[in-house]
Formats: sequence, C-alpha cells, structure tokens
Amino acid sequence: MKIASITDEHAPWKQRYRLHKSRGRLARFNHQRGLVISNRTGIYQLYAWNVPDGKLRQLTQHSSGKGKGEISSDGRYIYYLNDTQGDEIGHFVRVDIDTGEQVDLTPDAEPYSVLGIQTDCIGKTICYLTADNEKGLQLFTQSVMTTTIDRPNLIYQTSNYTVNPVLSYSGELVVIETMDIKKGTGSKLLVFDTVNGGQHIGTLDDGIDVNVMPKQFAPLPNDARLLAKSNRNGVSRPLIWNVRTNERVDFVLDQLSIEGDVEPLDWSHNSNFILLLHIHNATFQLYCYCVIDENLKKLAEHPSGTIFDAQFGPNGSIFVEWENADTPRQVIALNGKSGALELVMLGSLKHEVPQSHPWRSITFPSSDGQLIQGWLILPNTTSNGPFPTIIEMHGGPLDVTSEKFDPETEAWLDHGFAHLSINYRGSMTFGRAFQHKIYSDIGHWEIEDVVAARTWLIEQSIAQSNAIFLTGWSYGGYLTLLALGKRPNLWAGGVAGIAIADWTMLYEDSAESLRGYATTLFGGTPREKPELYATASPITYVEQIIAPVLIIQASNDTRCPVRQMKHYEAKMSQFNKDFKIEWFDGGHALNNTEQSISHVERILYWAHCVLDKTTQKKI
Repeated sequence: MKIASITDEHAPWKQRYRLHKSRGRLARFNHQRGLVISNRTGIYQLYAWNVPDGKLRQLTQHSSGKGKGEISSDGRYIYYLNDTQGDEIGHFVRVDIDTGEQVDLTPDAEPYSVLGIQTDCIGKTICYLTADNEKGLQLFTQSVMTTTIDRPNLIYQTSNYTVNPVLSYSGELVVIETMDIKKGTGSKLLVFDTVNGGQHIGTLDDGIDVNVMPKQFAPLPNDARLLAKSNRNGVSRPLIWNVRTNERVDFVLDQLSIEGDVEPLDWSHNSNFILLLHIHNATFQLYCYCVIDENLKKLAEHPSGTIFDAQFGPNGSIFVEWENADTPRQVIALNGKSGALELVMLGSLKHEVPQSHPWRSITFPSSDGQLIQGWLILPNTTSNGPFPTIIEMHGGPLDVTSEKFDPETEAWLDHGFAHLSINYRGSMTFGRAFQHKIYSDIGHWEIEDVVAARTWLIEQSIAQSNAIFLTGWSYGGYLTLLALGKRPNLWAGGVAGIAIADWTMLYEDSAESLRGYATTLFGGTPREKPELYATASPITYVEQIIAPVLIIQASNDTRCPVRQMKHYEAKMSQFNKDFKIEWFDGGHALNNTEQSISHVERILYWAHCVLDKTTQKKI
C-alpha cells in the first residue's frame, strides 16, 4: 500500500467523497417545489428546491449537518428536528420556504427524540411520534395553519416500540405501526379518529411474528383507504385497507417471483395507480399497478442500481431517487410508461473521477445451509489473487446492501483490497424468516454468516487467509467487535465505526426510542433477559481478542452512547489489547465530507501498519 495515496489530496477516493450528493423529494401536491438534502457545502443541509429551474436555497446551517426533513404537501413549509451536536434530541421546527422564518412547534416541551413525522395533504395538520425516558412513546397531532400553530394534541401513549405515523388526506385519521413483544416479533396497525378526541377506531393485525406497515392514505378527500404492506405470507406484499369499513384488498401479483419483497412507494393523485418496487437478492425493479383492473406493468427500461424512493411526477413522469456504483445519489425523471431515463433533475457532474469498480452479486452457504447474498468487488490489478480482503457488514440490522456509490468501499479497492459486503441474517428483502432469524438470538446467526463469508473467500482463492479484515458502522461496527471476540483466530484486524459494545449500557443510556427497539430485538429488557444481553455484547469477549482493533466513535451519539464504549475502551486497556480509538465531535449520522475523509485516512493508514506487521509485504 502506498502511503502517498492516502495523504494525497487529489487521490481518486477523495475526489469521490467530494462529489456533490443530493437526496430530494417533491411536495406531494405541488410539483413546482421540493426538499433537497445535499452536501454541496461539504456538510449535509436542508435546501428548498425550485423544481422548474433547479435552483436550491439553503434553509439550515447546522454545524453537525442536517440529514432529515419533511416537506409539506403544498410545498410551503419544511419540518425537521432541531437538535444540537447531532444528538437527535431537540424540538420540531417549521421553516417557511418563502421567508425562511423558523417556528418552534413545541416551545414548552422538554427536548425529545423522534420516530417520524408526516403532514396531511392540505397543509392543515401534522402528526409525529416522540419519545423520552419518562413518558415513553407519544403520538401527537398538531394543527399548523398558516397564521396559527395550535398546541400539540396527544392521541396515544405507549411503552411499546412504535413507528411510521401516517395521516389521511385532511388529517382526520392517523395510523401508526406498533409492536408488542408479548406477541412476538410482529407489528400491527392502530387507527385513531383525530376529530373525535383521538378515538381508537380500528386495528389491522395479521398475527404473531407478522409485520404490517403503513405507507399512505388515498390522496382524496374523505377516502379512508390505506396503502400498506404485510409479510404474513413470508415476504412483504402490498394491500389496501379501508380503516372505517375494515374492507381489505391484497394485491394479486402473479407475474412476480414468489421471492423478494414488494414495497408500495406512491399513490397517484387520482388514486388509480400505485408505484411498486420489487426487491429480490438486493436488486430493484419498478412496477406500476392499476387499482381498477389490477393490471401490473413492469417499467423495464429504468437504470440498474439502488432505488431509495419514487413518486409520480408531472406529465406522466416518475421521479426517482437513485444511485449505482458509478453515480452518486441523484433524482431522475423516468418515462411513466417504459421507465426509460428522461432527465437528471438533481445531480452532480462527475468531472474526471475514475470509474468505480464493478459490483458482482454472489451467494454462499452459511453454517446451516442458508444461502447468504453479498456483493463482491475486486481491485484493479494484474494479480488474480488471493488479496488482502475486507468483509463489510451493513448497519441496521433492518437494512440491506445493494449496488450503490460508496467512496469508502472504493478507497479499499484503490489500495489493493478485495471487498465483500454481505447481507447477513436480519437483513430486509430476503423474507420474513430470514429477517426474524436473529430476534431473541442477537449476534449469533450474523456471526455465523460472517464466518461463512470468510470460508467462501478462501475457498475461491480470493482472500489471503491471514489478511482478512472486518469493518462496519453502527450495527455493522457492533458485528465487527463481536466477531473479533467470539471468533478471534480468523481475522487480521477490525475497524468498527459508531459501534455498540455493551447492549445493557446502551439500553440504560440511549433515548427511549432506541430502548423500545432493543426490547423488540431481544424479546425483553436487560432486567428480564440479562444473560441474553451479556451474550450478545462484544464487551463480554474482550479477553479473547487477538487481532488489532480500530474504533471510530462519536461523542454525541444517543444511539450508541459514550459510556458503553468508554467501558469497552477501559477493558481493552486492562487486558493490554492492540487497539486504537478515535473520538470525534458529532452524532450517529456522518454528515461532514471532510470528516469522513479524515476517518478513512486513519483507517487506511492503520490497515497499512497492520498488514506490514502481519504479512511483511506491501500491497
């Protein structure tokens, strides 16, 4: 590995990082306006998007960046959580797109963490879920007329993990997805009448261990039909549920494979069509479904890669948030009939950054025979291998790795490493059984899959057996630390970013929203299941670690709090382990481009030093 390529400011991997990346969404009932989240200044901030001329106007200037926001359906306002230092605890605010005026929606409330916000279709009402350690999870609606903002109206309160608040057209109905560990790993929908005192008027429950998730109400006045999805048949499939009459219609999708999830994305303004996304083996395909005749049309010509979201646009077009290995995140307009690319609505010039390395989907068997999918990428070299190799685990665990523009992955490849990202058990889009396998057994099957990936890489003569590194951020960082401790003889080293080290301390210190999620994963609290929490925690296995470890951790992170990592750090020192920890000022989200580059510089230099010691040869 060449040290000069790590510190060179013009290195290709740094140029990839510095490309402008933008996420964007149109106002649902005003396609002239949109919300953009962009790093064009080097830090992700929120921007008002004037769609016809493509101009952006910056709305936030947070030092730690701002990566989430919601635009009202009429395009007049932006809503976001105003936190400090990226800790994800604060107050919701509303920003007037025209004037820039910012209003605190809950000035008298204590700071809170959140689990979602949505506006109705007419700009009258918002709903949101908040969480704190005393009151649990609370569902509010709030009238937000142009001239007045009423006090929040408490609709529902629970200790159960609850997400995805959704409002009907004019805000008279609100639905949430909630989980009760007494009923297993599944979730159900609860519907409330906001006009009549928040009265509970309906429940959709498909049974134990089945997840039902809301998407959006029909975009018409007085229409009580809800677009949702359920995985009661083992994979996610869309449905329409009338929350007042209890009539339910499950989509008939005989043309699709029985494998893979089908995600509902958007409902057309006339309510006749629904955009669907079929995800199978981490590949994406858009469809348009006609509600009237149940006809399903494949948008066959859309570009390959990862589709993050899509919505019906003006003049029959479809606006898609998309990227692939060669192209940073952008918003593109597709032909509504064929799916062919018509226009890049929001993106960045690629200049002369080298083409990314090609991604290849592979599968390998885990210890129980279950096939695990992953993405293999090889460095540009005259050698056929074996190579020093990175095994990467995504965060979540409820997430999936798909073909994407990934500067960190490309940095490893530019420096001679092979790279394998795996969709371990717990990943979404591989079916309910695959996703739920880890529940109440956290850390076991994920590590089995990681070890199986190592075996496959060696058998295929891709990886050098003494030069296989683990890496990941968030839950992927957790799995890195856990694998280093539970299977210590297999790894050359590990890099863990914003990681979990001790589940019990995480539960004690994290926001209430994360406590509920941990309870769902483990099937109980640390007091109820102390042995399970200890068995799943990397701190339990520190004494067994052999390989060098690099940890990059945020000082204001409420998802992976400081105390649990400080204890891990102290225990690693106690047992004289070969480790380094880099603390940085920020929260769980990595919003700062130069900060990310600095992290990867440290990672590459550290890996160079480890390889130099263990393999005694340069890459």
